[in-house]
Amino acid sequence: MAQSSSSQSVIIVGGGITGLTVAVVLQANGHKVTLIARDAPEETASGVAAGMIAPAMEALNDPDPAFSFQRLKTAQQAWLDLSGIWPEPFRAALAQAQSAPTFYLWSVGEPSPDMRLSVMGASHVSLSRDELEAAGFDPETEGGTRIVGDWLVDATAVLAILQTHFEVSGGRVLRETVSHVTARSIILSDGETQSADRVVIAAGYGARAFAEDVPVLAGLTPIKGHLLDVAGRGGAGIVRSARGYFADYGERGKFGATMQAGQADLGIEPEIVAELHARAGWMNVGIEAAKPRTGVRASTPDEWPLIGRDPSSGVLVVTGMRRNGYIFAPLAAQIILAQIEERESPDGGVYRPDRF
Repeated sequence: MAQSSSSQSVIIVGGGITGLTVAVVLQANGHKVTLIARDAPEETASGVAAGMIAPAMEALNDPDPAFSFQRLKTAQQAWLDLSGIWPEPFRAALAQAQSAPTFYLWSVGEPSPDMRLSVMGASHVSLSRDELEAAGFDPETEGGTRIVGDWLVDATAVLAILQTHFEVSGGRVLRETVSHVTARSIILSDGETQSADRVVIAAGYGARAFAEDVPVLAGLTPIKGHLLDVAGRGGAGIVRSARGYFADYGERGKFGATMQAGQADLGIEPEIVAELHARAGWMNVGIEAAKPRTGVRASTPDEWPLIGRDPSSGVLVVTGMRRNGYIFAPLAAQIILAQIEERESPDGGVYRPDRF
């Protein structure tokens, strides 16, 4: 990607997968970037998440899966379109992600997802129970489907790689809390003001705190999620069913996850944890040393992201990814880069934040 001939200073508020990806892309294109985040990456909702870049599985349960799949597939492609700017460890992680097997399991009485996948245009192969067992699974299922084209990255590792690359490349990271924002400045909780040519809010549901300054953020709603940190099975891949998913990174894994709309607290709820344990047991996922975690995602009225300029304040916003932050992060970075450089947006304005 060619660097901009007109470098600008940019402050990004938020240090999860979206904020870090936008920061790396802007910096690679010659802009001077400061990233301000209250939490370390592993403590954000992105750090709790499984790291699935999985258009087919994420679209399966949507009301119009074919429409959702095409949008998500387009966003996924942006990871490859930007391959020239990623550091080598990240390119290696993406290569491994693309080879990670993805299985969907169903039990007696549950419909196979094959028809919905066919309607979507997603590539898949039906598997018998015997074939699943030969692949190393011994679930109480009738059969399964292998989905081609869904990816899995180790969220913790990927976030660390991006932040390290950003800092080594000259980016500045501040662990501070932001209280107010304008199009060209932010105010920290201690009253200090920092200025830049552009300000970008990429703070997930935390962006809702700036709704007084940035009106388009008032429409964000929270979705709390529980999941379990569990032991891995020694391989990289995803196993999913109607009862949950198991993301296996090798030594470690994650099982989840709940979607608790309207909840914004991070408290661990014992009854939810017990339910996850039961679901994991059905999928033969070991829970002996399981550690429950929670995160809060941001959603919008139509459940698609807000990416672009708030017309009232002039602040650039990147939020509302719901459960698809890892899919949308690079496309969001391309859109924000285009707006900063006053070029046509690659999404054609589909995700503009004032569409409501």
